[in-house]
Amino acid sequence: MRIKKVLNNNAFITHNDDHQEMIVIGKAIAYGKHFNDTVDESKVYKMFTPISRGDRKLILDMVNEIPIQYFQIAKQIVDKAESDENIELTDSVYIALTDHISSSVDRIKSGLMLTNQFLWEIRSYYPKEYQIGQWAIQLINGTCDVTLPDDEAGFIAIHIISGELGEQLDEFHEIINFIKKITSIVTYQLSVEIDRDSLDYNRFVTHLKFFWQYMMENDKKHTIGDLSDEMLAIIKGKKVAAYECALKVRDFVQKTYHYTLNNEDLLYMTIHIARIADAN
Repeated sequence: MRIKKVLNNNAFITHNDDHQEMIVIGKAIAYGKHFNDTVDESKVYKMFTPISRGDRKLILDMVNEIPIQYFQIAKQIVDKAESDENIELTDSVYIALTDHISSSVDRIKSGLMLTNQFLWEIRSYYPKEYQIGQWAIQLINGTCDVTLPDDEAGFIAIHIISGELGEQLDEFHEIINFIKKITSIVTYQLSVEIDRDSLDYNRFVTHLKFFWQYMMENDKKHTIGDLSDEMLAIIKGKKVAAYECALKVRDFVQKTYHYTLNNEDLLYMTIHIARIADAN
């Protein structure tokens, strides 16, 4: 890998085998280097291949303005998400995360803390992303000698969620509202207080997130487990209340999203609702 232009001690521009421009970042990777020099590739944190002029300008501005340690922290968080949870994240998430970490540290050192209005929902509906956020703030605190509040774990989780949703952050809000509405229907219809930390509720939330995805994509090819026992229980009428609740959910989804639950959809919904009901 040869340098085409030094940006600073920690970044330079090169070209890949397809003659595309690449921006390469790594601590002291370009220190003392000049045009056409080779570099130690083991020092590379991240390589960007900008798609547009806007992307290129954004990355170059960040390289010049943001200390290298924040790029390194962002890479560790992205690596953690990808290795531990098999979450695939795009370069745009890495860029947004780097910028957010830098801003968060600057804010906290200035005594300014932001409240995350979705913190409860993130903890309840996206636990694995939230756990990565918690791990991330411990990393940031130790590296940058700050004490970030739990709200920041939620903000980092939102960046990870947005990457999973293909940067469609509006969809995150829609999914949150969808889960809240369905949960409210179950709570009201069954007159139960749901334990939102329970395994059954977490399974229900996971099912609702998958249901949302195939409802939006109109993809009916989904199979979750062996349903023989649950089907038998429903046929015998042991889950009448849960089934009636599932019908309320069906009516809400039909009216709000113009999607009609088929018998299989109803069955899955009934099973999850029944598990919540049985736990109360």
